[in-house]
Amino acid sequence: MDIASVYCSGSIMKGNGDQKKLYWTDREREQVRSGASALEVVFLNPDDPIADPTNTLALFGRDMYQIKVAHAIIVDGRERRGLGIGVEMAAAATFGTPVIAVVPRNSLYRQDELEYLGATVKDYVHPHISALATMVVDDFAAAGAALAVNHKRPVTDVAVPGWLDRAIDEYCSKVLPDDAPMIEALERIGA
Repeated sequence: MDIASVYCSGSIMKGNGDQKKLYWTDREREQVRSGASALEVVFLNPDDPIADPTNTLALFGRDMYQIKVAHAIIVDGRERRGLGIGVEMAAAATFGTPVIAVVPRNSLYRQDELEYLGATVKDYVHPHISALATMVVDDFAAAGAALAVNHKRPVTDVAVPGWLDRAIDEYCSKVLPDDAPMIEALERIGA
């Protein structure tokens, strides 16, 4: 069975004020697995605990490293998201990592018809998602099916901007050696 790794892009609960947001849960992961039934899916989770959460450069570097090694990222675009999701999508585009965006029809970022900038736009998808996503799908099962089709990408050397490179180096040198969930994931995907 082929293996594909997925970076789970979406909000991370940062405190009690985040209780009402939608997050990646076992339910979403199971829907992806179901949609990608011919694949074994390994999830790279930005919310797995790490040894030193005070090292913010390494925390950022961990996300960027996971995006770099993932076969694809799946973006949870079911509701309003923050700055981090856009940066993750841009980093994925830089690395050549396919971006599968889960954006249900007639939600904030995708509408059948929208009055926008003085015009009526049909089949509107938010411009940043439209520009950066490899594919936009309705739900997590469809994201899994898209993963099954898009998980093999050619390995190419890309010029990594300094701001990404510094963060990834910080993570790899100071946190990765003690990051058990990530080490296990890397072993499973053979990276």
